[in-house]
Amino acid sequence: MHSNLATDSATNKPEHQDSWGIADTADHFEITTRALRFYEDKGLLTPSRANGHRVFSALDRERLEKILRAKRIGFSLEDIKQFLDVTDGSVTDTEELLRRKISFEAVITRLRRKRKDIEIIAKDMQALCTIIDDHIENSPKRGVFQFAEAYDAMFRAHLDEDFIPI
Repeated sequence: MHSNLATDSATNKPEHQDSWGIADTADHFEITTRALRFYEDKGLLTPSRANGHRVFSALDRERLEKILRAKRIGFSLEDIKQFLDVTDGSVTDTEELLRRKISFEAVITRLRRKRKDIEIIAKDMQALCTIIDDHIENSPKRGVFQFAEAYDAMFRAHLDEDFIPI
């Protein structure tokens, strides 16, 4: 069922309203209504109800954005719940907070490494795209192996010493 929150008027579109129905929320975030129900079942989302229908507030949508962002970069739903439990104030025991803080710091270190790796690979791929463009423009008869050699040389230039094969 599509929410009664959606209308044809530009000012009354769901993105201009405080509360959205499940279909509008799913459409906006390009996920299924089933996924939203699943996140609710897992305790990650707690939309309110109106006339038996889920109603997602602006805060619910911000929370969903955090969940989806974390999923996109590889976090499990349990990892996400661990984080949200702290931000929600559900975890108050000092020992547990310290344990989670140590875990979060380890994750931060891995994320920073991942970001560096992504930036390097993106730069390498952009350079490879330039090589391909040059190849297409300048010598359409050259072989694909030159791409591989050029990419390998470029990739090795960015490798950390720990990762260079012997």
